[in-house]
Amino acid sequence: MLQHFEINPVVCDAFRREMQRANWELTHQDVGQTEMVGYGYVIIWKKIEDKVVLHYNDRMGVAQAQLEVTKPAFADVKAIVDALESAITKS
Repeated sequence: MLQHFEINPVVCDAFRREMQRANWELTHQDVGQTEMVGYGYVIIWKKIEDKVVLHYNDRMGVAQAQLEVTKPAFADVKAIVDALESAITKS
């Protein structure tokens, strides 16, 4: 079962780099236009039996991002996101 939570879209690029550093395997990436006025992507990582899915979309300059994470990996992934979001609020 996947747990869902919203993240600050500003941290998505840094999150992708941190997932690579944490040895998560990138298994799927899909990028494209959403509706007529937007852009979005879906990225899926796996590690052993765990899975993380990042959904990002930007519609007319309004960005949103959401993660879906398997329960065993939730705390680790949430810690990555929290550190990234904390870093942007300090700058």
